[in-house]
Amino acid sequence: MRIFFVLMVLFCMDLTAQNTEFKVYDNGLIYSENSVGKLKHIVDSLNLKFKVCDFKKIFLSSAQTKVNFIEINKSDASEAKKDLENNISYSDFKTKYPKATFDENLVVIKSHYTNYEHVKNVNFSSLELGERQRQTISSSQNEIDSYNNNFKGKWVFEYQEKTKYSKESLRAFYFIEEFKSKPIVDKYAKLIQYADCLIDTTAQIFYKDAKNSGVRYFDSLPNKATKFKEYVNNTLKKPSFSYEKLSLIYGYDEMAFDADSMKKNKENIANKELAEKEYKVYQKNLEKWESVKFTRLDSIEKADKNFDLMLNEAFIEAKINKSSDEEFEEYVGRFIGKREELELKRNRRVIGGCSMDDSPRVHALNIAMLSAETTKWEIFLRSHLNIMNDRFDRASDGSYAQGARNTYIKEIEVLDINVLDLILGISLRIENPSENHYFSNINRVGRALSESSNPTVVEMNLLNMIVDTDLDDYNRVLMYYLFDNYNYNLKDENAKKLNQSKLQVAVSKLPDYISSRIIFKN
Repeated sequence: MRIFFVLMVLFCMDLTAQNTEFKVYDNGLIYSENSVGKLKHIVDSLNLKFKVCDFKKIFLSSAQTKVNFIEINKSDASEAKKDLENNISYSDFKTKYPKATFDENLVVIKSHYTNYEHVKNVNFSSLELGERQRQTISSSQNEIDSYNNNFKGKWVFEYQEKTKYSKESLRAFYFIEEFKSKPIVDKYAKLIQYADCLIDTTAQIFYKDAKNSGVRYFDSLPNKATKFKEYVNNTLKKPSFSYEKLSLIYGYDEMAFDADSMKKNKENIANKELAEKEYKVYQKNLEKWESVKFTRLDSIEKADKNFDLMLNEAFIEAKINKSSDEEFEEYVGRFIGKREELELKRNRRVIGGCSMDDSPRVHALNIAMLSAETTKWEIFLRSHLNIMNDRFDRASDGSYAQGARNTYIKEIEVLDINVLDLILGISLRIENPSENHYFSNINRVGRALSESSNPTVVEMNLLNMIVDTDLDDYNRVLMYYLFDNYNYNLKDENAKKLNQSKLQVAVSKLPDYISSRIIFKN
């Protein structure tokens, strides 16, 4: 565990020193001109396919309703709970508990999830508007089924018993109306359909039985892959650095209160300084070694008759065991083929070990580049959208690290697809999506749109959707979120001020129970 901790600290600290997230080619993109050319060729045929896409499907807006929210954090919470179980009317509840917290006419949507105990639950969440925080109340699926989709005039609540750490509390939603869903009108349904045409809903990036990997997973390569890497490292004399010296550099400094301990600490400090100097030399040697590694390997591959045999046997074993790593995959791509390298990468999901661990995004970029080179559009676009939406699992993720993760909208704008239609199509929320339909992260795509090459069109479309009464309230609010995030990320302060004025006008056209909650700050 000591070695693991040292490696984790080293890994995360090294990542903070990086100036740019990904290599940028001469074309100003993170994909080479050759890859972009192949993708453009695919897009040409996809645009033809789009013309015959099936527009007959009727998409329904997410089910939504209005509720009143109440909260009690006092000793009478248990009595109030009994009243809710007896379905007390909202007016009677207000009369009986005047000191409770009340918030009325909230927009609520519901979603389904399965918890860690494999119990199906339903989340009821209000929309976050202005300075009002989102309220979420969960209930078991079995309990919600008993409502038979008749919610009007009923309660859903969460009760917390008193503990030595907290008071008893009660939080509840009272449903003013039934949940409603309406057909998405044709002009917006086409956006959703366009997204489904471009993002193949039958495809997934990773194979069904792909394994999780990453710095926290103690990944181990199959025997033959390990031996091949050892063969490469030994043949090319790869520089090394001991774990013991890493421990000196990144280990904990202990407090010293007696003479012997203080003497030992001085020795440790001297050893640490020496180890740091040696580590800098090691890093330079390793960088030089990496820069000529493949040139030297090309020569060895031609000279050593066993090279290809060892690598092919290792590849077959890695494919069967669904276990590899980035270094071994590079060897496969170089000497066997890009398709085979992509296959290995699709067999493992990379989980981030810390906020500064960019390995999940690097893995996604590698998959996207290989997909472009091997003309697998369906894998490329999903992988690039994951980078744009930062859709990755991490053991932890502090907000301080998120700003350095760029969105790379230019990379898909050059492909002659309608990027705005694509983003709007994955940002609208619907009740009956196609299986594997891709949904955006509103914050991330708002940031992406702020870097769009056509801001005028972006602004006009979003503002028109906010004021459009043909669109359901939930999606109109989402377009408000999207415009707000877009505007926040603009660099031009004058443009931001002008846009805020335009947004205020658009918001005033929303229903009063929504617009009255949105407060604009100067």
